[in-house]
Amino acid sequence: MLDKETLRKLREEIAPHPGPVLSLYLNTNPASEDVLQYSAAGKSKPYVIRAKDTLKELGVPGEISRRVLERLEHDVISGRTRAVFADEDNLTVVDLNVDLPVVDLSSGKLEAHWGEPYVLPLLLALDEFERYAVILLDEERWRLFEVYLGEVREIADAFRAVDSDNWRKLAEAKPGTPFGVAARGGSGQDRYDRRMLAWTHRFYRRLAAETGGWLERLGAERLILMGQSEEAKYFENLLPKAVRQRVVARLPLPPGGSKVEPSAVLRAVEVKIAEIERAQEAKLLDRIREEGTWGLAQVLRALQEGRVHLLVMPWRPAGSVWRCRENGYYDVAKERLEQLCPGGVDEAPLAQALVDLAELFAVEIEFVRGENAELVEREFAGLAALKRW
Repeated sequence: MLDKETLRKLREEIAPHPGPVLSLYLNTNPASEDVLQYSAAGKSKPYVIRAKDTLKELGVPGEISRRVLERLEHDVISGRTRAVFADEDNLTVVDLNVDLPVVDLSSGKLEAHWGEPYVLPLLLALDEFERYAVILLDEERWRLFEVYLGEVREIADAFRAVDSDNWRKLAEAKPGTPFGVAARGGSGQDRYDRRMLAWTHRFYRRLAAETGGWLERLGAERLILMGQSEEAKYFENLLPKAVRQRVVARLPLPPGGSKVEPSAVLRAVEVKIAEIERAQEAKLLDRIREEGTWGLAQVLRALQEGRVHLLVMPWRPAGSVWRCRENGYYDVAKERLEQLCPGGVDEAPLAQALVDLAELFAVEIEFVRGENAELVEREFAGLAALKRW
């Protein structure tokens, strides 16, 4: 999993580097369309072939190119996307287990730059993917997992304060009827069940209080509960309100119960996570229909007036705009901008212009994928936003 030290290095060392630096983004997913096209032609390591062509086209110095290609040739890459940053003295590699649109399939070009470090696409991607916490509720023991960027990590010391005697007592305390309802089996049995339910309630409330602290430490905004339906609901109701609002799904235990491997937890939740993300995007688009703005010209103008707080765009939006050399102002109409810029105008990729403006005006970016990306193209003319005013 991408660690904090790598993120620190990206933000504090690579991003402010004066350059020139090679910034290279590669699709290394063996199941992707791009890689399969090369594999069908009998070529190995397609990302190396694309990288070699790209480095030559950019005019990257020979020694830097040699080190980068040698690293790509010899590394066993398990992730789906690789980012490479290299200069005369350093070579930094970041592998992600998620797919990013780093190859333009229509042209075959990679996302690559030679000059100032180009880390913003990677940092935006890191911000785009939400961090999830997953609690596995099993009578033998509870386990906490962090799911982020297509990877899973178990938090080994979570719930360790609960000793084995308490877990055994919890299993014995579980009533045969649903949680919160005392069984009817005579007055003696009733008293026993009520006593056990009270103990279970205190036990769950203790773990519920711990959960909020773990979410804060992990920086997880969303929580998934895995367990029997009644048990998960019972625990959810005991969570503090602020934590309960982060619960986005309840799922059954995967095969294996408390002994399940982390990889099986990831497989069990990743489809649901994708559904949640798409649903959140659709909800956002509904809101934009009611109170937002859309269309390239309208959004571009609102961005540069500082009126946008959230920009919604598909990954790698196609097309270009025009940029005034004197003041950096962007416009979709070349002739109109030329009248305002006697120093001349330059054509700029739309994606780069949007990212630059979002950074300049502290605008949050929400990337949409799949059907929602198609909807943005079809109904919102390729670009949409929520305004500050």
